[in-house]
Amino acid sequence: MRLILALALLLPGLALADADPPRPVPPPATGPALEVAGAAEVVFDWTTDRCYEEQIPDLPVRAYRDAEGQVNLILSHTSAHRMRGPDFDSLLLDCSVLMGSAHDPDPSHFANHEWIASVYTEDGIIVHALIHNEFQGNRYPQLCPSGEYFRCWYNTITYARSTDGGASFARPIAPPDHLAAALTTPYAPDEGIFGAFSPSNIIAYEGAFYAFFKVQTYPLETQYVCLMRTETLADPESWRFWNGVGFTGVFADPYRDDLQAMRATNCSPVGLSDIAQMYENVTWNTHLNRFVMIGTSSDPARDPNLFGFYYALSEDLIHWTPRHPLLEARLPWRATGNQTVYLYPTLIDPESDSRNFETTGAEAWLYFTRLNYGSGHLDRDLLRVPVRFRAAE
Repeated sequence: MRLILALALLLPGLALADADPPRPVPPPATGPALEVAGAAEVVFDWTTDRCYEEQIPDLPVRAYRDAEGQVNLILSHTSAHRMRGPDFDSLLLDCSVLMGSAHDPDPSHFANHEWIASVYTEDGIIVHALIHNEFQGNRYPQLCPSGEYFRCWYNTITYARSTDGGASFARPIAPPDHLAAALTTPYAPDEGIFGAFSPSNIIAYEGAFYAFFKVQTYPLETQYVCLMRTETLADPESWRFWNGVGFTGVFADPYRDDLQAMRATNCSPVGLSDIAQMYENVTWNTHLNRFVMIGTSSDPARDPNLFGFYYALSEDLIHWTPRHPLLEARLPWRATGNQTVYLYPTLIDPESDSRNFETTGAEAWLYFTRLNYGSGHLDRDLLRVPVRFRAAE
């Protein structure tokens, strides 16, 4: 297996179908900043490294050190896998499935197509996970008359756990009680995409654990980012969302709770004008003494409006600086045909003292997925590019 293949980020031919590869964006002239510091490398090449056709990196990768001191890098899809080794330069892909999807056809059970989206471990043995649960109604004709994927997509966030250092994950709390986060609206056939989506990595801060997630509302299809926290990772019901005043918002089970009483309990957008819909990754940067958010975005206030990977800074996870582009890259909704596109950015500092890589220092790696022939094709590679932080002068 080819572990690392150095590739020049700016040279044509980065991917066969990509005539417009990502371009680093200069940092602002003053103040704290983040910038690309070198060439890209392929970490996982789908063509040569995959275990089977549908084994792809389909969410931001997550990393932690297990009790044996081994680095675990999770490549998630509806069946998740891990790369494991003594360090990030020596990872080997394990073809054992960490967790498969339940494919339960009842949307009220919140256990259909399941991605491991976030992991956190305190001892390297017990690994808690937040699951991106995607109910794909188009697979059930009686529940989706149109048969169209994007018209019958309903999303929730659930809980799973590993007791063997991440070699396997299970649902210790049976569905539907493993629900961690949802909107107050149940599944609605042919009403579009809505729900609570793909949480960020989990980060510990002032005695609690935090995760961002994306919301798309029904019926307006408004999109924004929310923040939730818990003090008990093993209890999915303990997550509380930021409601604009504090973390007192209680998530509802749209099938079992008193929805009339819960209608007002919607999470408040965090940093809407500053981070827009960025949510993929957050770390505490010891060089800047700030939280750093990395995500996919654009910025209509910029001229020209660049699409790609952006970053923003915060002191408290609630208030953020205006986002700044780091890497201009073609996103799926800006592509035509089989053009190469990019998604799922996340920062990892291999020198982090955190078992869960919650911190970054003066240098780190930006990991992301390259979809070589567009979002409709399985040929997807995991890349990384070095970045560095500049403190305020």
